[in-house]
Amino acid sequence: MSKSVPLSQLHKYSLPVHPIDLPDLIPHNPISWVLCLLAYWRSSTVVAKTTIHFKDGDFFVTNDEDIKTLWRDGFFGKGIFSRSEATWQDRTQKRLGLGEFKNLTVEEITALRREERKKFKKERSKLEAKQAELRKAGIVDPFIEERLGLKNLRDKDININVKREIDFREEDNDLLEDGKLKNLEQLQLMPVETLFLKFALNAADVICDGSNLSAQQLFNKISSHRADDQFILNYVSYHHYRSLGWCVRSGIKFGTDYLLYKRGPPFHHAEYATIILPNYKDEEENERVAKDFIWLSSISRVIGGVRKNLVLVFVDIPSQEEFDAQPDLESLFKLYKISEVLYRRWVPNKNRD
Repeated sequence: MSKSVPLSQLHKYSLPVHPIDLPDLIPHNPISWVLCLLAYWRSSTVVAKTTIHFKDGDFFVTNDEDIKTLWRDGFFGKGIFSRSEATWQDRTQKRLGLGEFKNLTVEEITALRREERKKFKKERSKLEAKQAELRKAGIVDPFIEERLGLKNLRDKDININVKREIDFREEDNDLLEDGKLKNLEQLQLMPVETLFLKFALNAADVICDGSNLSAQQLFNKISSHRADDQFILNYVSYHHYRSLGWCVRSGIKFGTDYLLYKRGPPFHHAEYATIILPNYKDEEENERVAKDFIWLSSISRVIGGVRKNLVLVFVDIPSQEEFDAQPDLESLFKLYKISEVLYRRWVPNKNRD
């Protein structure tokens, strides 16, 4: 990624669907009309089509351009050797000294931030000890007070000028072909992401055993066809938030279903974490699947510790008869309704205002 390209320009579109770029129309100029019609005809396909492979229950993308498109336009998937964006090839080339790279990858930035924060915490501990000594003597040092007022380490405080050393190992020879690094990384997608790209956007060809699956065929392979199938609840919730403009990522590392970003991981942290819960018409069924307070409190403590808001997403479950009577996916998903509850811990000594 080049520093000369701003993130807002690089991630210009929130989905792999781009508006038609038409030239300016001059009403009294017939040539302008012709140019607009020609541009419209040439730009009739506004969806960036990608190819997703389905094998042994996994969805993955191998084409480099498709991987870049899916990450650039909506932050779909995760690199199998990376934290999120597929950066394994860049990181390995840097480690082996195979190219000139001025920018840091996500993993490198995270490692540097952790190191800088360790130094920051050590300095803070020393300042707090010094502050306690001075206060006992009735002295207030403005410099110490100002430094302790910095609650968070800012990105501009992080030193990104690091010296890279070549680290070539004997086993790295297996990664090279004709002196070049083989790109072994793939982009792995969640089932809900794949169905969304296929069904909602028609932005993907899903290949299974050499055949291009339709949205219905794909759904049949990954759904149990029960009205309360967890995959369906997950997809309905995923589709709901994507349609509202949120960037939806897996929340498994925090014990939740999804993380909701306003724009995407490179811009800021996720603001919300969601838990998807079924809401049956039968109260006895709701009591059977209800979570206890210990579970809710545990999840809330984890989410509060990482400064996110917990959203409980209740999905209304239709009857199995209604489910079976639907002729297509669009009418099927319309049966499911979503309601949300924002759950926050109330801490008496912090929430007085």
